Amino acid sequence: MKFRMMCLVAPCILAGGALAEVDHWFTITLAGTPAGWAHSVKTLAGDVRTMTNTESMKIGRMNAEVTVISKTVWVDRLDGTPISMEWTQEMGDQPVRTRWDFGGGEMKITMEQGERVTTSTRPAPTTPWLTPGAVADRLAVLAEAGETAFSWYVLVPDLGATPARQTMQRSGGGEITVNGAEYEVSNWDVTIEGLPVSIKTSFSPDWQPVMSTIRTPFGDIESKRSSKSVAIGERIGPAPELLATLFVRPVSGTIKDQSTASRAFLRLRTLDGTTLNLPASGAQSIAGNQDNTVLLQVDRSSGSSPQEEMTQFDQYRSGSTMVDSSDVAITELAAVAISTVPPEASTRERAEALREAVYHWISKKGLTTAFASASETVRSHEGDCSEHGVLLAAMLRAEGIPSRVASGLVWMDGLDAFGWHMWTQAFIDGQWIDLDATLRVPFTVGHILVATSALEDGDGQRELLALLGLLGNLEVEVVRVDL
Repeated sequence: MKFRMMCLVAPCILAGGALAEVDHWFTITLAGTPAGWAHSVKTLAGDVRTMTNTESMKIGRMNAEVTVISKTVWVDRLDGTPISMEWTQEMGDQPVRTRWDFGGGEMKITMEQGERVTTSTRPAPTTPWLTPGAVADRLAVLAEAGETAFSWYVLVPDLGATPARQTMQRSGGGEITVNGAEYEVSNWDVTIEGLPVSIKTSFSPDWQPVMSTIRTPFGDIESKRSSKSVAIGERIGPAPELLATLFVRPVSGTIKDQSTASRAFLRLRTLDGTTLNLPASGAQSIAGNQDNTVLLQVDRSSGSSPQEEMTQFDQYRSGSTMVDSSDVAITELAAVAISTVPPEASTRERAEALREAVYHWISKKGLTTAFASASETVRSHEGDCSEHGVLLAAMLRAEGIPSRVASGLVWMDGLDAFGWHMWTQAFIDGQWIDLDATLRVPFTVGHILVATSALEDGDGQRELLALLGLLGNLEVEVVRVDL
């Protein structure tokens, strides 16, 4: 399982200062291990301000390394009027670019990947919000006036086009040494609604970020001001390992014969005591729930009725950049798969034929792909669980079956542990049905569902960020497995 790259270096505070141009480099470490670099630039042209933040991180995944590059460009006027935001992520062979253009009470969203371009328009947010440049200006004014706590709404690409509340609380200050340089700083605790992590940021007296730390259960992601040569200098040693360190080994019990078992009961709790909210969808239902502890039932033969109204299902039927169901290569592969079942086959049988086709089509199964779209995967024949999940979702939609990706944990035979995973859900006969294209069988009781997503254009990864707060923060007990 992989995640799209988040804006890691002081989200929404790319470079402070009202009028000065800025060019800063940062080193990035994960759990104390060098992982990459960041580059923040602010330029001025008349009353137009452009703020650019580029990040590159390399992460270890067992015996593979994955590099993810993210670039965000905000353009606004010095009075804070937004003009545009562009977010580019290089996760596969072809970068995915999202552009928001603001004006006239509307927001035009354009998604590009290779030659594929999709455009949609929606009303601009009605909640007043600030651009990153306006946040920096407001911070400087309020902090210099002696204010120590304040909040406002911002747009964060990872969270889509809905404003999220950002809160800042001063937590002290003093002199610090960062990459060999001395700085006088003020320290601030930053929270952003929808991001299940805590952020600490240190600013110099001219309100430029010097150091930021994102505290996560799997280790601190830390950025520190540096020179360009230090930031992009050759990294020594392997990339920080992320996949293996996030395996969840059960405190008791095991899952044997998961592919043939009919039902499993699993008890989960958070290690930090926070409330655990897991969905009841597909094969998964809630058998008991108390604060930070949840008893799950996973029934391989079951599905679940949706909580959404059918009128809200367009996002599960329509194509998107990641799930391009209109791609000719995808529609042709889906048609070939459907041709293998008799005309009188049920929708469930058609969906399972599509699942089996994806299992065989992706012949290069490995961990070296970051997060490729369905269109990339159908051509490369390569990927891990994420690629299987998005390709199956696209093929289901191509055949008129609503679909979405599902993320959570899966039992790994031979390792006696749960690993983070992605699969697909199809809406069939009024129920969500789980389908895992990485397996020889349609589904197993060894799956724990945490979040679902339509991977709709323009909405970032808000739905999948529920996983972030659970990485390294879950305890699982296998209570019972029924054959």
